[in-house]
Amino acid sequence: MKRHSFFLLLLISLVLLACSNEKENETAKPVVKKDVEKQGNRLIEVESINLEVTKETLTSLPPGKLMAGFSYEEDVKEIGTDIPKMEPAIKNQLTAQLKQMAKDSEDLDIIKKGMLSLLASPHYKQVIEKSIAYQPQFEEPYLPDPTKSEGDEDVDTAKKAIILLDASSSMLMQADGRIKMDIAKDAVKSFAQTIGQSSEVSLVVYGHKGSEADEDKFESCSAIEELYPMGNYSKQEFHAAVDSFESKGWTPLAGAIQKAAEMSSSYSEGTTIYIVSDGAETCDGDPVQASRDLAAKNSSNTVNIIGFDVDGKTENQLKAVAEAGNGEYFKADSPEELKNTIQYEWLPSTLDLAWAFTMAPDGWELGDEYKIGEQYPLQLWTIGQRESHRLRDAITIMSENNWITDEQHTELRDWAMDRSEEIKEVYLVLAKENREKADAKSKQIRQQVDEWVEKMKALKKERGDIW
Repeated sequence: MKRHSFFLLLLISLVLLACSNEKENETAKPVVKKDVEKQGNRLIEVESINLEVTKETLTSLPPGKLMAGFSYEEDVKEIGTDIPKMEPAIKNQLTAQLKQMAKDSEDLDIIKKGMLSLLASPHYKQVIEKSIAYQPQFEEPYLPDPTKSEGDEDVDTAKKAIILLDASSSMLMQADGRIKMDIAKDAVKSFAQTIGQSSEVSLVVYGHKGSEADEDKFESCSAIEELYPMGNYSKQEFHAAVDSFESKGWTPLAGAIQKAAEMSSSYSEGTTIYIVSDGAETCDGDPVQASRDLAAKNSSNTVNIIGFDVDGKTENQLKAVAEAGNGEYFKADSPEELKNTIQYEWLPSTLDLAWAFTMAPDGWELGDEYKIGEQYPLQLWTIGQRESHRLRDAITIMSENNWITDEQHTELRDWAMDRSEEIKEVYLVLAKENREKADAKSKQIRQQVDEWVEKMKALKKERGDIW
């Protein structure tokens, strides 16, 4: 009886043990399945990476998963002689990933793609798009298309030119929807570039202090200031001077002409004064006499006035001022007329035309533009070099841990170095394309200048100009 009981207990134990093992197997099966799925997904993701090296493949290459914190500035920093070192934190993560990669596949192409999925630069797209977007930034030459002056004689460009710009409160009024001062500033900037080709230039502003109130009259009438000292024209500095003030107060026209006379008294050659104003004298001076005195000091001195949107009384005074200064008066009733008057009334001299070629980019400017155009392509090469060092570090880790054979180590290392050279080729192509853009733009500007010179020569011949 005891024996039967023993066998019965043994049978029950075996049945229970079998059931327990079956449940454990059933529980373990889904885990294995998940690991397989995870591995499969990882391989599918890696296989989608393109190993070709072109502008397109680099632009679409996903950033390496371990490179998320790698800044653009650090990535494009010139390498020099020091070999970039991988950060310990990244190296630790990389080692674990490489170990798993070696388990997942022995296919070298899969390993290459896997390394890129971890270590590819996150900045290829940014730097390539910047390179492709490059456009040359040569300064556009100012090439006015002058017409004949209505006066009997043309205004010759003097060796020294003083621009007197009215900044009184009346210039705050609008003309064709724009503030008159803004219109005048734009026109004066263009005009200075023209006369600055063969003359030293000065900018004198008046009426830009105080206000139009009676209590500010003295301050405003005394505010006559040379903002751009007589000298060679510099676009950046002249524009800064023009932009440095606003319209505010009274109109000391006589005082401004006297200021110009004081300045010109120290010059050996004649001086041409160009006045841009929209109002008559309001500071109790005598601008006609001031203009006459300026011309008397040197027979080559002249006073030319452009009256911008003025009434009949003001126009009469400004005409008298120009006449007293042996100059001309030009009327501009609209912004377009002001532009035309300032930009087109004075034909360039023969000397201007002889030196017009300097308005096109010279060799130095072209060389500087080449460097600008090469900036982003060169950064691409630097990024590729840094990536290549990371890949070689990864290959070394795999080799030291015997996850790849010596033969595989050699093949992978050659691939990493070849990839860097292929990225260099992309850099050279992009740099060449940008050089060609600079060359084409330079050629276009030179052609514009040449065509302008021929047109000006024809106009001068039509007018009978000798100089």
